[in-house]
Amino acid sequence: MPRLKVPLIWLLAGWLVSATCEAQAVSLAFLPGEELQQTRSALKNHQAAPQTEQAWQQLKQAADRALNQPNPSVTQKGMLPPSGSRHDYLSLSAYWWPDPDKPNGLPWVRRDGEVNPASKNDQSDGVRLARFTADVQVLALAWYFSGDTRYAAKAQSMIRSWFIDPATRMNPNLNFAQGVPGKAQGRHTGVLDGRYFATRVVDALQILLDSPGWHQQDQAAIHAWFSDYLDWLLHSKLAQGERDAPNNHGSWYAAQVAGIAWYLHQPQVIKQMVVLAQDKIAGQIRADGTQPMELARTRSFHYSYFNLQALTSLAQLAQRSGAGDLWHYQQQSGSLLSALDYMAPFSDDSKTWPWKNRDRVSLRLIPLLSLTDRNLNSDRYQRWIHRAIETQSTANISTAESRGAEREALRDIWLLARPPAHL
Repeated sequence: MPRLKVPLIWLLAGWLVSATCEAQAVSLAFLPGEELQQTRSALKNHQAAPQTEQAWQQLKQAADRALNQPNPSVTQKGMLPPSGSRHDYLSLSAYWWPDPDKPNGLPWVRRDGEVNPASKNDQSDGVRLARFTADVQVLALAWYFSGDTRYAAKAQSMIRSWFIDPATRMNPNLNFAQGVPGKAQGRHTGVLDGRYFATRVVDALQILLDSPGWHQQDQAAIHAWFSDYLDWLLHSKLAQGERDAPNNHGSWYAAQVAGIAWYLHQPQVIKQMVVLAQDKIAGQIRADGTQPMELARTRSFHYSYFNLQALTSLAQLAQRSGAGDLWHYQQQSGSLLSALDYMAPFSDDSKTWPWKNRDRVSLRLIPLLSLTDRNLNSDRYQRWIHRAIETQSTANISTAESRGAEREALRDIWLLARPPAHL
């Protein structure tokens, strides 16, 4: 028996180390690390709510589809960027169309809220970037929840193709994003396309950091790419135009830069973006919580939500990094919380939206409200969260006949946000 003491001690020590590592929440910029950890544990122990199980199956199905897709690259587009290099990202502005009064249609003219299908095909990179970043995030989460290394390996392969491989990598700029034929090769509004690099990719990279097959040289290469891209965001004339935008574009610029700065461990840049976001809040939100620049759009509900999505994401990151409190920041006008207060009742479809509008997905507000209550440790929006949960309690997330935005919102609620009342 005495001979077994030392091995047993080491065995117990190893078990404790393993249990501790599994228990640690991943340090993430935008996704809720502790909630993800709790969800993983509940799924593993078969203690998750039925809606969470459904959401996990939906995510797993998306990850399985991604496993069978070829790796995307900016070099696959049909159009050639003005630079002559397919390695440069290129997209077309969604709301611009050929001028019917001009023989050649040039320059294109703006029709707000009306999406030109020519901006949403494989000839340019906009849709490709959105799909790539969504797939990488889904694959990383699928690996995190399941431990299946196939998901991690595919995510790694996609990341290498998009950012690292010399034959397929994207140059770290958005010089030709959201161009308008006959008007501009690229516009500052195109910086918005890059928000997914922050909101989806940096957290996926953190989740994959210790995954099998991710090597030190991979990490060095991806760090270099994001360093170069952040430099472009901070110093290019085009990106500076987006920085100065007074509407949701300026908010998303701040959130994007802050997320990448967080990944690169540049806290001073995060603080700069928090100061910038303070200016955006002061200029965008009225005392009653309305956002006039977003309400002026033909898709006023979407853009009101969209701006708050950027600001709440950045508020959470600022709180996590110790860069400041954006939740309660207020000057003479409204605050982020007053804007959320205004929007919260419209998470209920039965409440009429009093502004001109083309579309409305009320459910998308719930993840924002849940995020806010979680970060403030409050029950400020529980009334609306519970109402949405009750409304959707009988919905089958994996087969619901709803728009993609609704399905995504349901997945976020049950798999990523974990409603407090159902923990």
